Amino acid sequence: MQVSEEVRRFLADQAFAVVAVNLDLGSGQEAVVLVKTRRDVAEALRAARARVETGWVVEVTARGPVVCWLVRCAASDAGDLVGELYLDPADPADLGLLDSLARQDRVRVGFLDEDLELAWVAELAWDEVRRLEAQQVRDRAEELLERAEAYDFEGAKEAFQERYSLDTLVERVLPQEGGGARV
Repeated sequence: MQVSEEVRRFLADQAFAVVAVNLDLGSGQEAVVLVKTRRDVAEALRAARARVETGWVVEVTARGPVVCWLVRCAASDAGDLVGELYLDPADPADLGLLDSLARQDRVRVGFLDEDLELAWVAELAWDEVRRLEAQQVRDRAEELLERAEAYDFEGAKEAFQERYSLDTLVERVLPQEGGGARV
């Protein structure tokens, strides 16, 4: 899995992180979620055949819209790994990522260890409904961006994070039974 130097530098400084990037894994460019965690955590989740779930939140703040994509991988034997990533609706690369997600038949999740070595590759349950959600998220974020009087991505993200804790977002978007998305 060839990750750009920019992404590698970012991940190297993080104990835990979730990012989404376009990568070529052998069959052309595709959106891929990368999760950096400890190798023992990734291996325990793999051994437990933990399911990876995702859910979306599109929210408007005084600083503009926020797109938050939650990722959870949980198994009773291995624990619960939860993270969020933010997409900037004014960034063409982030919009391109949403476009990729709206077209793909599958989305892979690569779990990287402390040394950024691949520990496990899982797949999200990705179907027509998930592709439509990605397209709706993109459309809604663009609509909110057009209405925003001023836009500051970092400020919008900060305001969103102050308003909603990660636990609150998980309860709202990824209930214990099943998983879902609310736009």
